[in-house]
Amino acid sequence: MPGSASGNFCEGVMAVVDIVIATYRGIADEAQAPFQEMVMASACQCRDGRGLPMHPQNKCTKGRHAVRQSPPIKGSSVVHWARNQAIALAMYGPQPAGRPPAEYFLLMDDDMLCEPHYLNRLLSYKLPIVTGISTIRRDPPKPNIRFWSNDQARFGEPFEWDWDSQKLMEVDGVGGAFLLIRRDVLERMAEAYINCEFEIEEDLRKTSIGEAEIRAYWAKKSERRKLYLKDAIAKQDWRMMDGWWFQFLDNIDDRQIGEVGEDISFCWKAKKMGYKIMADPQVLPGHLGMYGYSAKDYRQWAESAKEVMEIPEHMLKENKPALCSDTPEANDNQFHPNFEDAKNQPPPANEEVPVSVEGA
Repeated sequence: MPGSASGNFCEGVMAVVDIVIATYRGIADEAQAPFQEMVMASACQCRDGRGLPMHPQNKCTKGRHAVRQSPPIKGSSVVHWARNQAIALAMYGPQPAGRPPAEYFLLMDDDMLCEPHYLNRLLSYKLPIVTGISTIRRDPPKPNIRFWSNDQARFGEPFEWDWDSQKLMEVDGVGGAFLLIRRDVLERMAEAYINCEFEIEEDLRKTSIGEAEIRAYWAKKSERRKLYLKDAIAKQDWRMMDGWWFQFLDNIDDRQIGEVGEDISFCWKAKKMGYKIMADPQVLPGHLGMYGYSAKDYRQWAESAKEVMEIPEHMLKENKPALCSDTPEANDNQFHPNFEDAKNQPPPANEEVPVSVEGA
């Protein structure tokens, strides 16, 4: 049953997952217990009479995953610096003895309220990028999913979506508050950063300088970045990895005014590399503020707004994201034995999602 935390997965190779939390203060007190319950519901707990692991963590016969919280990096109050450093530590830093490198990374904020089955549910899709839907921490608690409007040259949030659906929907951007990313996405994006691929493309788009000159300029920069990476890993100094995955961008479109936030910039780069970003309408973590703001609260606000406000019907239709009809329903009780093969597969072909957004 979708949404259920009960039942065993199929036997076979399971996922190796690092939970990456960029934090200045540590996990919020109110979020500690829900977080631990989610980890316990997902992670292999098989032990023998001496309390030692009975088998490799990624080959649990009871269908549990190898899950750990990556060592936190504290002390940076700049969220995208902290997030990049935490990812670098999880990917390139020391690993527990006998544990394979993580295949998936769950990016979380330190103030999220989880349900026990949320991680299992996202893993069940076996997709490169899949996210829950969280909200901002004020009323109305607007969602953190975004859609690109080419007419307006901006990202905007939908007014509503199919609240009760068990199907995924494709989005153009999302905050990194509860975001599951497959390792190859981060590796490919790091490679693109080292090779200055995004900068080269931008310069070729906006300037009339010859292509050879542009590529020669960025080739020198690329060599410096390669040396920087080598030095960072050798010194285990993750502060040297500040701009790889999450960064502010100010020229993704020639009509852009202002900067695009670091989360949306990550999504923009991922889509440029050919990845799709899928959102699960039933994974709705709370976001601690005055209370645990969630998309369930936003739904109540949106439905009330439709009753008391004169909202044009065309706006409601244009701002309702399409669901992907060929995306399987989430099944928390199934994790297929061919997971290791599936991890290298691209996401299924999906229907196009309307790019209309709520008016500015």
